[in-house]
Order: sequence, then C-alpha cells, then structure tokens
Amino acid sequence: MTQVDRLVDLMREHAGRTLMFHQAVTERVGLGPTDMKALDLARSESRLTAGRLAQVTGLSTSATTAVLDRLERRGFVERRRDPADRRKVVVVATGRHDEELGGIFATVEADTRALLAEYSEDELALITGFLTRLNSGAERLTRMLTTQRE
Repeated sequence: MTQVDRLVDLMREHAGRTLMFHQAVTERVGLGPTDMKALDLARSESRLTAGRLAQVTGLSTSATTAVLDRLERRGFVERRRDPADRRKVVVVATGRHDEELGGIFATVEADTRALLAEYSEDELALITGFLTRLNSGAERLTRMLTTQRE
C-alpha cells in the first residue's frame, strides 16, 4: 500500500468518524446533521438570507426552507426583516447553538489545538494548504452534484 493509498483510507475513515460524531451531537440537541452543518457553514455570514444559505450549502431552495424551519422551531435562528431593505428577510443566529454546543466543541477544539501544537510552522502551513484545497474540491463536487439534480 502506498502512502497516498494510506492517506486516502485515513481520510475516508476520518470522514466517517466525523459524520458519526456530528450525528451524535445533533441528536443531543434535536437537530439533524444537515441542519447543523448548514448552520455551521453559514456562521460567517453577516446578512444571511435563505438564498445565500442555499448557495453556501448546495441545498435546493425547498430543502433550505425546511432546514430554516427546523432551526427556527428549535430556537437556533430567527427570521427578521432586513433593516436596510425591508423586502428582504435575513436569518439571525440566536446564540443557542453556542450555548448548547459550546462545551462539546470546546473539548474538540482543545484536543485539536493540542495535536496541532506538535507540528512546526512549516508543517502547519502544509496541512493548511492541503485542507484548503480539499475543502475547495468538496465544495466544487457538492455544487456539481446538486446542480445535476435540479
């Protein structure tokens, strides 16, 4: 087995373990994995609209509406009129996501930071570049798959 084969196998295992971890976390707070990931992917958006959420996640508009409905029912987001453009509705996080999940993800972050502390700056730069490119590829493939179904 080559080093590349081993890395591909390990990345596949990591993806599966991460999926199962997130499933356990989302069950704890009464959400589904898609809901949580949509919330996570959109967290950096300051004026999030349903359309932008659909764009960021690759979900259809109807699936995006369903996700937002579930998140709103559970109190994780609110829909509000945009003060700058009253015709627009923006999605605003209520902070409940941070309250309920802060402890769980603080542990994950601490463990990750401890692991990363074992690497040099050059190694961290290499890992950062790799993950940036890996994430870009995943986004591109998601768009390709969601575009094909529409």
